[in-house]
Amino acid sequence: MAEELGTRDVLEQVHTRLGTLEQDVRSLDSKVGARFDRVYHKIGDIRSEVAGFRSEVNARFDRTIRWLVGLILASWLKP
Repeated sequence: MAEELGTRDVLEQVHTRLGTLEQDVRSLDSKVGARFDRVYHKIGDIRSEVAGFRSEVNARFDRTIRWLVGLILASWLKP
């Protein structure tokens, strides 16, 4: 026959299982936190790369505008 469990036994099992679940949740929380930190760092790296690219494009655009303005002025000076 199956042994009947008392209230105390059942509560001890529940307490043990809840403790295990709590440890699992803490472990999962720390892993998720670490992954989010890595994602934030990658986003920061991407932002700095984009900022560098923007400054490079702006510099090229400025040079192109200067050349165009110079060419237009030079074409007007032609007799």
